[in-house]
Amino acid sequence: MVLRSIGPITVFASLLLLASLHASAQEVPEENAAQRYVCLTMDSKVVRCGYLVSDNGREVTLNTPDMGMLIVPKVNVLRMTDSPVGTMGNGGGNDIEGSERMLSKDRALQATRYFFAPSAHTLKSGEGYASLSPYTGGNISYGVSDNFIAGLSASFLGAGFTFKAGAELADGVNVSAGALYNLGWDGGTVFFPFANLTLGDENEHLTIGGGYLGGYVERTFGPPDDLDSPMVNLSGCLQISDNAWLMSENYYFFRPEFFPVDLVASLGIRVWRPSKQRLFEPAIMFFNDSDGTSQPVPWLSWTWPF
Repeated sequence: MVLRSIGPITVFASLLLLASLHASAQEVPEENAAQRYVCLTMDSKVVRCGYLVSDNGREVTLNTPDMGMLIVPKVNVLRMTDSPVGTMGNGGGNDIEGSERMLSKDRALQATRYFFAPSAHTLKSGEGYASLSPYTGGNISYGVSDNFIAGLSASFLGAGFTFKAGAELADGVNVSAGALYNLGWDGGTVFFPFANLTLGDENEHLTIGGGYLGGYVERTFGPPDDLDSPMVNLSGCLQISDNAWLMSENYYFFRPEFFPVDLVASLGIRVWRPSKQRLFEPAIMFFNDSDGTSQPVPWLSWTWPF
């Protein structure tokens, strides 16, 4: 019953998400129809975007929307990625373009979490990110060491802190444990301890985890909402291009109280925008009621790695 109700919507949402990634904001000129539209990251951290006219191994020639024909020495190019037509470059100044997370094939700009759920991957010491969603609020996380992340969060529920400790057991096998603790704006507390196992590298991985949603939320009118629900999570990430990752994040709550649903499923994408220096994460989430009815809800979030 659940699969039947979610299946057609999932397929339709997937097509919409992939179409939005590749759709152009403007028509492609006929003379450029067979050319790639790429963004070049230079060693100066400057990003230039345009149609790839030629690449002879020594120089890269772009037909850019803002500067016309541009010839760049290949020795100054750190990275070339396919990008949506019309993407504009920037003037540089952000160290993330020259970081290990950007340049190493074994690293990803964001591997420690999916849309909201954590993976068992950790940040390296000194790395961090800020994220924002209209649904879950904002979060800032920082790698205190190669195995420990600490962060601050704020949402409509209140404000608090997060932490996660992780370790690599073997190549492609990581485990972590952590918690979220939140103080409500009108009183009450929410705590969420968790533990998980992640299989795979930073760009392609699968995570299974368990946690407990506890505490209570004060209400202006009516009694407080008690939170007392164990839950399991299954999430995955698949790299589909140099700057895009397909993601799915799914939960099952054994005693849903704060959320009036027992199953939450999602499908979406994470896209790196060189000109904006951030990750964009649109998705469709499906909330499955106890009677098997599935309700689709759009998800939006942004991540700024640093």
